Order: sequence, then structure tokens, then C-alpha cells
Amino acid sequence: MLVRNRCLSRLFKAYRSFSALNSPVGSGHNKWSSIKHGKAKNDAERNKINNKFANQIAMSVKLGNGVTDPSMNIRLATSIELANKSNVSKKVIENAIRKGSGSSGSGKEVNASELCVYEGMGPGGVAVVVEALTDNKNRTIGLIRSAFNKASGSITPTLFFFDKKGYVTVTPPKELDTEDKVLERVLEIQGIEDIAPVEEEDAEEAEAEAAADAETEPASPTYEAVTEPADTNKVAALLKDQGFHIRDLGIGYNAKPEMAVAVQGDDALEKLQKLTAALEDIDEVTSLYTNASNA
Repeated sequence: MLVRNRCLSRLFKAYRSFSALNSPVGSGHNKWSSIKHGKAKNDAERNKINNKFANQIAMSVKLGNGVTDPSMNIRLATSIELANKSNVSKKVIENAIRKGSGSSGSGKEVNASELCVYEGMGPGGVAVVVEALTDNKNRTIGLIRSAFNKASGSITPTLFFFDKKGYVTVTPPKELDTEDKVLERVLEIQGIEDIAPVEEEDAEEAEAEAAADAETEPASPTYEAVTEPADTNKVAALLKDQGFHIRDLGIGYNAKPEMAVAVQGDDALEKLQKLTAALEDIDEVTSLYTNASNA
């Protein structure tokens, strides 16, 4: 299974008490203060969601050789679907598509964004790979280096800890109600190296998303197919032809099993959590991978 950002939330689930280290100061005497701060927090969270999906859409266009028609770019179509489910506005989506294509919408070219990969070592000896879409590499590497430095980490080669793989997350058609039936259906699809049900917590998240999708049964299991990067779009198209609903697809870095690191101690876990939070707060960052193990 391809381990992406979501593995970090599982790793830290048992350590959510960290967020309570600094007790909030009550402001009941000033109702407007509470409302104002609450709105600012909600706005910040909405901006973070918008930025996440905008980057994902722009990257889909970039990796799709600049194709901006969702019917001709399955990764873009999936990214737009996910954005719509998260109530991302049409304007944000359109701007992201223009950003990925390098057009301002008025016929003028904008600063070309580049896909960049940064490597580093974080607290507890955890290897980290950061992907970013940026039009200013000097600014982005400065922000990333600062995040590592503050966490007592460093920018250093770590890609050898990972395998680069493509992934396609799907829900099967209704008639494929067992894992054996799913495996039988995909057996002849060339390019699939492995397919397996997503882990339990990811399945719960997928089912919650499916409940909001009238075309998908809430109880449908979710599977993830692993492919070579170059085969990702082809495999997604073949799975769609076989009646599977494409929930997500992309290319990422899967930690090699023998390279996984079990983080020891609350202090190291807290520092790693702060590092990943700082990296994810950088607007240009699109994906984050670690070899941290929750074993």
C-alpha cells in the first residue's frame, strides 16, 4: 500500500494530547473576540483546503502535458471531483487549471510553475520527501529548510528510502462484493502490481466521502492499486472501463519496508508532528511522505 500524508495522522492519533500542551485562555467576557477568532480560524482552514486542491489540480494539468479538458485528462477529472466534494469554488478550480497550463486566462503567460522534490531527515531519524509546485524555487527551498532547521532536522538525500509508485484508489461496482471477485476482475489488467483493501481508518474516511456521493454505496469497500508511475493513467482508465469508481490517483513515494523507522519517545513524535505540520502549511507543498512506522 502506498503511504501518503494520511499515514501521519494515524501515527499521531494516540498522541493528540500534544495539541493540549498549551491551554487556551478563556475569552468568555468578550463574545466578539471569540466570534472573530473563530471566523479567522475557519477562514484559515478553508484557505488551506482551497490551496491543497488548487495545487492538486494544477499538478494534474502539469503532469497531463498541459491538457485542461477533464474528459481527456483522467487525473484532472478526479482532482476536480475531489475538489467539488470539498466545496472548492469554481473560481479556485479555474484559476488552478490556468496555473497548471501556464496561462493567465487573458492570453498572457504566467510564471511557469515547476514540480520540485525536496529530501530531508527529520526528528527520530525519519526520512522525509516533500513535493512542491512552485514558481520560485529559492523561496520554497528557503521555507522548507527553515522548517527542517526548527525541528532539528536537515536537508539531505533520502529518496533511496523510498520506491516511486503510482496509485489508483477505487471502489468496485456492486457486483464485486468480495475481495476474491475484485481480484478476479483486475487479474487481466496490465500494469497493476498489487491491489488490496485500504487500511481500516482510510476505509472509514472513504465511506464517509462515499455517503455524500449519490452514485456510490456508502458501504462500498475501497481498494488501492499500485502501479509503475508511467502506467498510472492507463490503469485508472482500464479500471474505470471495468466499472470501478476512481476516488483518487497519483504518483508518490512508498517507503521501502526494510527502511521503515519506528519513532521512539514522545519528544521525537512531537517534533516530527510539528515538522510535518510546518511543511504542510507551506502553500507550495502538495505532498509529503515519510518512512515513519506506526508499529
